[in-house]
Amino acid sequence: MIQINLLPVREWRKKEAVRQQISIFALSLILLMCGLLAAGLTIQGKVRAQRQDLASLEEKKAKFAYVNKKIERVNKKRKQVEDKFKAIEKLQEGRTTTVKVLDEIVSSIPIDRLWLTKLSLKGNNVQLGGVALDNHTVALFMRRLETSPMCKSVNLINTRQKSIQGHALMEFGLQLNIQTQQKKRQ
Repeated sequence: MIQINLLPVREWRKKEAVRQQISIFALSLILLMCGLLAAGLTIQGKVRAQRQDLASLEEKKAKFAYVNKKIERVNKKRKQVEDKFKAIEKLQEGRTTTVKVLDEIVSSIPIDRLWLTKLSLKGNNVQLGGVALDNHTVALFMRRLETSPMCKSVNLINTRQKSIQGHALMEFGLQLNIQTQQKKRQ
C-alpha cells in the first residue's frame, strides 16, 4: 500500500530553516553586542585609570610648583650674586691695571730730562703729553715704553720746539696702546 503523507512537511522544514536562521542571526547579534559591550567597558576602565593617574600627577605637580618657584628664586639670586662678583672683579682689575700702567710710565721717564703735563687713560689707550730737553730724550722714553710688557705699541703724535722761561724744550704727544691681562673665574 502506498502511504501518502498529507502533513505539510516542506512548509514546516522551510519555517524551521527560517526560524533557525533568525535564531542564529539573533544569537550572532547578541554575541556581537556582548563583545562590543565588553570592549567598551575595558576601554572605559582604561580611560578612568588614565584620568586618575593624570589627576594624581596634577596633584604632585601642584605640590612641586612651590619647590620650582623656590628654585627659580634661588637661581635668580645666584645669578645676581655672580653678576655682582663679576662687576667687583672688573673694578678690581681696572683699579690694578691703572696703577700698573702708571707705574710703567713713571719708571720709563728719564729723570730730570722729561716732564709729563698731560695723561689720559681711556680703555686700552693712553695719551701722554709733556716736555723734554731734546728729541733724544723723547726717543729714549719711547724705547723704554716699547720694552714694557704692558705696552703693545707706542706712537708719536707730534713734537715741536717750545720756549719755556727762555729755555728751548721739545713739546711732545704720545699715544700708547696697552694690553690688560684679564683673569677669568670659572
